[in-house]
Amino acid sequence: MTSSIALHRPAPTTLRQAAALMILTTLFAFFAAANVSAQELRQVGFNEAVQIALERNTTIKRAENNLDLQSLTVRSERADFLPNMNLSTGASRNWGLQFDQTVGELRSASTDVFNYSASSGVNLFNGFADVASLNAAKAQLEAQEFGVERTKQTVVFNVISNYLSVILAEENIRIRQEDVQAQQQLLEQIDEFVRVGTRAISDLYQQQATAANAESLLLTAESNFQVAKTRLIQTMQLDPLSDYDFVAPSPNELPMSIRTYDPSTLLVSAFDSRADLRAQEATILAAEQGVRAAKAGYLPSLSLSASLGSGYSSANTRSDFNSQIQDNRSERVGFNLQIPLFNRLNVKRGVESSKVQFNNARLDLENAQQNVAIEVRQAFLDYQTTVKRLEVTAKSLQAADQALQVENERYEVGASTLVELQQARSAFTNASSQRAQALFQFHFQHRLIEYYQGILDPSQPLFD
Repeated sequence: MTSSIALHRPAPTTLRQAAALMILTTLFAFFAAANVSAQELRQVGFNEAVQIALERNTTIKRAENNLDLQSLTVRSERADFLPNMNLSTGASRNWGLQFDQTVGELRSASTDVFNYSASSGVNLFNGFADVASLNAAKAQLEAQEFGVERTKQTVVFNVISNYLSVILAEENIRIRQEDVQAQQQLLEQIDEFVRVGTRAISDLYQQQATAANAESLLLTAESNFQVAKTRLIQTMQLDPLSDYDFVAPSPNELPMSIRTYDPSTLLVSAFDSRADLRAQEATILAAEQGVRAAKAGYLPSLSLSASLGSGYSSANTRSDFNSQIQDNRSERVGFNLQIPLFNRLNVKRGVESSKVQFNNARLDLENAQQNVAIEVRQAFLDYQTTVKRLEVTAKSLQAADQALQVENERYEVGASTLVELQQARSAFTNASSQRAQALFQFHFQHRLIEYYQGILDPSQPLFD
C-alpha cells in the first residue's frame, strides 16, 4: 500500500475530488452509525463461528443427506437376501356371455367373482451378485462417511480463512485510521508553519492532497472489511441483514509458537489421515465389487418360489362362499434355474464397463495422492517463508518507526522536506500493514498444514 505524493500545486479538480471524498467519508460514517444504533451488534468468537458453520452450512447438510441415502441403499441391499412376499386379492361383477372358471361353463349371466393369492420367492444363488452388491454399497457408505468428514474440515478451513481475512481487514482499518489522524495532525502543523511564514504554501496544498488520499485509502480498507465480513457471513449461513462483530485479539497479543515440521512426516501423516484419500480407497473397493457383480451374469441362477390361492363365483350355486374358498384352493412350490447361453454380449459389456470404472477409481486415487503431496510440500515451504517473514517485518516496522520519528524531528526544524517526511510516513504505514499480515498469516499457515494433513480439529482455538 503506497500513498501518492503531489510534487506540484493540486489542480482544482484534485481539490474537488478531495472535498468529495471527505463528504463521502462523512456520509459513510453517518449511515454506519445509524445502522449500528438501529441494531445491536452480535459478538461472535472463532469457536462459535465454527459451530454455527457446522450446524448451518448447506454443503455439510447436503453431504449428510447423501450419507442417509447411502445408508438406505445398504439396508435395501441387505433386504435382497430375504424372501419377498406378495398378497393379491380382487372382486368383480361381470355381465353377459363369459366363461366361469370355477364351474367350467360358458354362460350369459351376472356373476360376482372373488379371488385371492399369496406368493413368495427367494434367491438361492445368483453368482454372488447380491453379496457383491452389498459389499459395494457398504464401501460406498464408508466413502460417504469420509466425504462428510472432509467436507466438515473444508468448511472449518473456510471459516478460518475468512475469519482471518475479516480481522486482518479490520486491523488495516485501524492502521489507516491512524494514518489519517497523523496526516491531519501534520496538515494542521503545516498550516501553522505557512501562517507564520516558515513553510511554503505548496507544502500546505501537497499535504491537503496527501490527507485526502489517506482518507480514500481508509474508505478502501473499510470496503474490503465489509466484503470480508460478507464472505464469512455467507460461509456461516448467517442472516445477511444483521450485523456482527467478529472478536479477535490484537496482533501484538497473538502467541508466537514456532513449530518445527518435517516434510516426510507431514506427508506420511497426510496419507494416513486425509479423509478424502480414505474415501477414494473405499470407492475403489466399491468399484472392485462392481466388477464381481457384473461377472455374476456369466453364472447360472437358482430361485425358489411358492404360492397359494383360491376363488369364489356366484355362478356356482351348489356351494357357498366358504366351501368354494376351501374347494378351489391351489398351492404351488417350484424351483427356477436359469443358465445364460447368449445375452447379446450385454454381460461382457457390463463387465468391461465395471473394469473401466475400477481402473479409473485407482487412477483417481493416484492423482489425489499426488495432489496431497504437492499441497503438503507447498504448505511446508509457505510456513518456512512465513516464519522468516515474521522476523523481517518486525525489523522493517522498527526501522520504519525510527525513520519516521527522525523525519518528523527534521521537518520541524526545517532540515527535511515534506516529500521525505511523506515517504517515511508511507513506509511506516506499509510496514505496519505488512507486519499485521505476517502475524495473521503465521497462524493461518498452522491451520493450513493441519488441513492438508487431514487433522484439522474444529474444537481447537484459532490462536494457540
